[in-house]
Formats: sequence, C-alpha cells, structure tokens
Amino acid sequence: MKESFKDIITQIVSLLLAFIILTITKGNEFIFAGSIIIILLINFKIKYQKGELKLFFIGLIIGFFIEVVLGLIYRMQYWQDSTLFGVPIWLPLVWGYAFVFIRRIGDSIIKNKISNRFIK
Repeated sequence: MKESFKDIITQIVSLLLAFIILTITKGNEFIFAGSIIIILLINFKIKYQKGELKLFFIGLIIGFFIEVVLGLIYRMQYWQDSTLFGVPIWLPLVWGYAFVFIRRIGDSIIKNKISNRFIK
C-alpha cells in the first residue's frame, strides 16, 4: 500500500513540477520542452517498467497526429507561440508523458486493489 501511494505521489509531483516550470519560464516552449525531457529521464531513471519507452513514443506519435494532422482539418484552439506545424514543440512530448503517467497511476491503483483482496 505504501509503495503504490508513493508511486502515485511521485507521478503527481512530477506533473506539478512540469507545470510550475512552464509558469516560471513564462511559456517559453523550448525551455519547457527541455524540462519535460529532463523530468521524463529522471522518472525513467527512478522507476522504469518494461515497455514504457515504447508507450511514450506511441503517445508522442498519437499526440502529434491529433494535434497537428487533425488540427489542419478542424482546429479548436490556436497557440500563440508554436514552432511545430502550428502547435508548441512540447505538446506531443506531454502526450507521450501522459500515456506513461496514466499507465503508472493505473498500475498503482490496480496493484493496491489486488493486494487488498488477498489481505482480507
């Protein structure tokens, strides 16, 4: 129970740190993209599960496709500073990070529920 709670807190702190950096850098997309990459590398160094890098790249590709390709067809939002075909360069990176983030949170919740069933 403690380990899965610690995993969830670690993921949430990483996400909050990323958005604090975005606020501090006043939206500079290159600094924020670099920060996301550094946070991801630290996250992968602390705890890496097999297949997470593949999951990250799947999320990055899907995010790029949704934001850029589908954005050409039907754009709901516009970005002031965007260097990657009309979207900020960090946005597909955040999509990839979100795929890993959601999997890690889900794994922690499921692991906790399974261990609670066997304790009773």
